[in-house]
Amino acid sequence: MNPADIVAAGAFFAIVLAGLIVSSLRDMARRRPRPRIQARMSGIQRMRGARQQPATPDTNEKLFERQKDYGAIEAWFQRHVRRLRAVSGAGGIRLVCAIGILGTVMAVITVHLAPLPAWLNPFVYAGLPVLAMQLAYRFLIERFRTRFLTVFPDTLDLIIRAVRAGIPVVQAISTAGHQAQEPVRSTFRTMGDSLRLGADLKDVLDKAVERLQIADFSFFAVCLLLQRETGGNLGETLENLSGIIRARRDIRLKTRALTAEGRISSKIIAAIPFLILGLLYAINRAYVELLFHTRAGHKMLTLAAVLLVSGLSMIHKISKLDTSR
Repeated sequence: MNPADIVAAGAFFAIVLAGLIVSSLRDMARRRPRPRIQARMSGIQRMRGARQQPATPDTNEKLFERQKDYGAIEAWFQRHVRRLRAVSGAGGIRLVCAIGILGTVMAVITVHLAPLPAWLNPFVYAGLPVLAMQLAYRFLIERFRTRFLTVFPDTLDLIIRAVRAGIPVVQAISTAGHQAQEPVRSTFRTMGDSLRLGADLKDVLDKAVERLQIADFSFFAVCLLLQRETGGNLGETLENLSGIIRARRDIRLKTRALTAEGRISSKIIAAIPFLILGLLYAINRAYVELLFHTRAGHKMLTLAAVLLVSGLSMIHKISKLDTSR
């Protein structure tokens, strides 16, 4: 076999291996609880909408026009904007936009100061702002989830005491909306206002679950709906749920403690190359400038960036055990 045949065979096996890895990752992603729950909830919402609005020729035409007007990208964007507004309000949207502008400025500075290959410039212009906005979006979501789950068990205890005192559930939710801590207080205040205006409990809980997308709150909504349909001791049910939520919170804290070493190691590994590059630039500038002014240096920097990002992503994925969904 000549070298060309060996390279072709190696490329073929590499492509097959990459396909198997991608297929395995997609199967693992489908088996995770969050995609399965979201798929089930979307199916229930579609069935509910079909029951409430029977399909007619005029309705079908309107739905077709609406789908034509609002594409998949716009729907995806609106869903994330609603999610961001629910967890952080207008301030979160302004923060994400400011981070995107800052990412654009950093992309322009990077392209002008670092002599990257010409084919890489569009990826830098498009990638840095999107990456910065994505990181800011995830930070706001995680911060809201952490704050909500910290206060939520105490709010459940408040509702349990109110229910055992003979107060109706609607009034207990309104009371929690005034006495609980943020961000739970604003969520329950919105629910209480809707219930006082005559909205159905099921609709209010469904909207809150869709807006928050937190598994522990979904458990609370399911308990209330099941108790309304089947009866039973709501105080005891909510007390058991409060214990489960506290146990899940303890597991999350223990998980963060056990994975602290991996997270700190990833931060140190990410900082070391830049520190070494900065020290070498200060000590021997001509030695480092070869990376920026030669074609081989460009290739080395690109390969180093790809390997660094891949390694940090794998470490982050391994050390992050999220149990809040």
